[in-house]
Amino acid sequence: SCHACQNFLGRNFIMSWDGYRDSVTQSGNVEKAALCGLDGSVWTQSEGFNLQPQEVQALVNGLKNADGLRGAGIRLGGQKYFYLQSDDTQIQGKQGSAGCTVAKSNQCIVIGVYKDGQQPGAARNTVETIRDHLLKHNY
Repeated sequence: SCHACQNFLGRNFIMSWDGYRDSVTQSGNVEKAALCGLDGSVWTQSEGFNLQPQEVQALVNGLKNADGLRGAGIRLGGQKYFYLQSDDTQIQGKQGSAGCTVAKSNQCIVIGVYKDGQQPGAARNTVETIRDHLLKHNY
């Protein structure tokens, strides 16, 4: 397993938000990552991501009702993604052969953006692994 993943083996080990973000990008499956509160606040994000609170809020709202995302698409850091599918715990979007994946925990959402050459399934799996770890620690 990757070096970043080994951090998750420590049972009561809670990293800084930046540590979680870096674990997502160091996986090699995701180009940029962010962790954001359900209130739209950006807790941490990759350099150059430039997520806006209204973009995060649209994702949070979209987890409850996807109509807005279906109509307007998904916007992350000014980039627009075509809405693929979602439910109350995840959202998937695409832009050519790149895309985005979002997973919701109790208190936050984990966002990953993958580029051409990175696999959508691997990106989603990486983001959802971090989310599952957060859930275990009541986040």
